[in-house]
Amino acid sequence: MRRPLSDSELIGGALGAIVALCVAGLMGGFRGEVSHANAALMLALVTLAAATIGGRWAGGATALAGALGFDYFLTRPYDSLAIKDGSEIITTILLLVVGLAVGQIVLERVRAERGKQDGVDEVGGLHRVSRLVADGAPVGDVVAAVETEVAKVLLVPGCAYSLLPPELPHPSMEETGRVDATYVHVEDGFALPPEGIVIPVRGAGAVTGWLVCEPPAHLVGVSPDRRRTALVLASFLGAALTRTGAHAV
Repeated sequence: MRRPLSDSELIGGALGAIVALCVAGLMGGFRGEVSHANAALMLALVTLAAATIGGRWAGGATALAGALGFDYFLTRPYDSLAIKDGSEIITTILLLVVGLAVGQIVLERVRAERGKQDGVDEVGGLHRVSRLVADGAPVGDVVAAVETEVAKVLLVPGCAYSLLPPELPHPSMEETGRVDATYVHVEDGFALPPEGIVIPVRGAGAVTGWLVCEPPAHLVGVSPDRRRTALVLASFLGAALTRTGAHAV
């Protein structure tokens, strides 16, 4: 299932398309003074700005609007979507292709930068919890740290350890990171179920409790790496509970 478009995608696409059409119309008033190459470059810059704001979909919508505007205002016959000149057809197609390509490049760049920072944050969280377990910290401190880090890594408002699962059934995260729920693809991951999830806390081969994660505040993708990190954190907690013989706090 595809996710609905985000606000930034909708705003970037709508504004980009409007600006592209306005720029094309404005240049249409100076047809004899503005070359097709310069006009195409201007529309490509508008597409770049829209893609920066809203990513691939905004870039694509702006590119399409720019191509239509270029066709309508700047190619013969003017004020018509018909094109008779072969070179103008190629320019129009290139505008669309460039817009889609720019949108994809911007999206991949944003994902790469976000992934780099996420990796640093996840490693930091794992290090903090592992140090607590290794140093024999009070089990309450380990529980609090795991609750905080799991909420961060799964992008949910909160997470709480419980000896028993919640009264209302929640989808459970398996040891592979899979959740038995409808999959909604969002960017580089899948959104967690709207009702929240539970993560079994295992120690010495037995379930010693549950991490109950609150419903996500908004639709956001949780990558496989994030899910695996949450499971590792849960295993740290299971080890601490087993070592101390505690099963509830």
